[in-house]
Amino acid sequence: PSANVRRVQALGTALVTLLVTRRKKAPWGLGWLERRSSLWKTLLGWWTLLYLLRHMDDVLGLHAPEPLREYYSRSFYRATWVFTALDAGFWTAMSVRPKWLRDTLSLVFSAYYLVCTNRAVEKVRKVRALVTIEHLRVSWNKGVENPVLRFVRKLHQPQLGIVRNVMLGESESTERARCVVMFDGSEEEFRACRMVVLDVPGGGFVSMAPESHTEYLAAWAQRTKAIVVSVDYAKAPEYPFPYAIDQCFAVYRELELTNGQCIGLEGTERVRFVLAGDSAGGNIAAGVQFRILESEGLRGPAGIVFVYGCFNVDVRAWMTRNETRVLLGTEARDHLHHASPLAVAKPTRHAGSLDARVRVVSGDQPSAYVPLTMTSSFTYFNDQVLTPEMMRAMVIMYVGPNARPDFRTDYYLSPVVAPDHLLARFPPTYFLCGEKDPMVDDTVLFASRIRNAKQPNKDAANDSNAQADVSGRSDRYCAYRGSALYRRRHSQPRVRNSSSKRFYIGSTDVSEDEDRASNVPRALRMTQFGEPQPQNSDAVIKVKLVAGMSHGFLQMYSLLPEARKVAAMCGEWLDELLHDAHSISPYSRCASEVRIPPSSDKLAINVMDRYGVEIVSAANMVRRRGHGLADPLS
Repeated sequence: PSANVRRVQALGTALVTLLVTRRKKAPWGLGWLERRSSLWKTLLGWWTLLYLLRHMDDVLGLHAPEPLREYYSRSFYRATWVFTALDAGFWTAMSVRPKWLRDTLSLVFSAYYLVCTNRAVEKVRKVRALVTIEHLRVSWNKGVENPVLRFVRKLHQPQLGIVRNVMLGESESTERARCVVMFDGSEEEFRACRMVVLDVPGGGFVSMAPESHTEYLAAWAQRTKAIVVSVDYAKAPEYPFPYAIDQCFAVYRELELTNGQCIGLEGTERVRFVLAGDSAGGNIAAGVQFRILESEGLRGPAGIVFVYGCFNVDVRAWMTRNETRVLLGTEARDHLHHASPLAVAKPTRHAGSLDARVRVVSGDQPSAYVPLTMTSSFTYFNDQVLTPEMMRAMVIMYVGPNARPDFRTDYYLSPVVAPDHLLARFPPTYFLCGEKDPMVDDTVLFASRIRNAKQPNKDAANDSNAQADVSGRSDRYCAYRGSALYRRRHSQPRVRNSSSKRFYIGSTDVSEDEDRASNVPRALRMTQFGEPQPQNSDAVIKVKLVAGMSHGFLQMYSLLPEARKVAAMCGEWLDELLHDAHSISPYSRCASEVRIPPSSDKLAINVMDRYGVEIVSAANMVRRRGHGLADPLS
């Protein structure tokens, strides 16, 4: 749905009209008009003229910028347009009765919106401006409730030997929750299995049962040979915060205290559990972990996997200075590098940056340059999957009629603000998120908090040059080009100095070329430990940011090839945690294969991990966002 596609549509329509009107005999169905007059030619020509006028900006190359096309990967961009058309079609038909007619018209309207993409965008934009709980549930449950989409999804879903429903987790304050149990094997193998993955599926706290996630959950069960238990927890607004956390905690407690016997396991050997959660499910899974840590005598999980988790429900525009320092290291996510202060894609060739327009600045400036920085939720304000309006609506419905919470201290709502003494006790924790996800800052900052809590002596003190206090202010102004501020902003290194101990994210993937340090660019070593580290499994934190992706890519399993690779990678992670097979390497990074062009005037590195997933490090993600670079690590 780019300007080039619309230009071809417009010119092709004009060409077809020209060929049809040159015929002496009217096309089929228009003969009655020919018997009366040449009215059909007049009508067809007039309609074509209106169509060309409507798309004249595309024909002449005067169309508006398309930022999403610039910073999404090509396949993800295509997938989001399909989902946008489906949302528009299903929302258009959502009031139709009976159900069979609604299901049919939903697909018919979706096909129309696939062709008329501008109409789809306008429809979705208007609905999201005043989105309701019915709109969210129609959009996110369409893959389960529509029989055609359900059949298409089933074609891509791995087939398992056991899929059943069980009721678990009754407590004094919550009802039992329906759980979907999946296993790739026979009944005898199921009863003897000693590994369980407890999954908390996402859905904005308001929608999506485990059946909406079955493709990648089945892939996990097939890869790990473990039992996957996915919880259909009670949704808001009917069951507001913290009901879902209490219900999922009750499920985990019953599984742990009965050693899996509640789902049919046999034997006395201890069952090994791993927690997993995506999107809103990541928030709830973090809350379950807090409840486990605050409970006496309850054994915790062997590890946690968070997939594009929501760890901060305080939807705001600006990052604090400390958050900016943590996220950037020495990199600057500087919005002044663009012609538009809201741009996140590569600037146009003819537009100058805002930085080039500045003439004077205040004479006294902080010793360390920390730019005014937008959060990722507002940096990717125009995201096609998750918009600020949707996030605000979901938080309001999730909090419900409870007293106004304090987002700065309530870590069950915003896990990123949890106290260090709890974060230090987290098991090995793996994070996966899209590089262009509005929640990517949540992932990076939460990983930072856990890492720093586990290594308090290493990262406790800030560098002296990170202090931004100024003893006095002056009203004197100086020329910007010759100022110390200009030199500080433009002399910052393009890549992170890997010898710094303050940058926190570490991946423990070890590839075949890991020992050949000369083949590993320093920009890709996400953490360099200053001294040999003890093999403490609890200190393992993995973070992967998938290049060119936004939110919800695992939900695109049937449509997005990369989603299957990511699901396989998550299966590998779960397998590591279930078998306690992770380790810490001196040089931790995300890449397994690195290709560097022989001649290039800038850093241009394409990185694929061993699962075939294109990834970026957090430092390079920040640099790319700050400098408006869309290609992986370019």
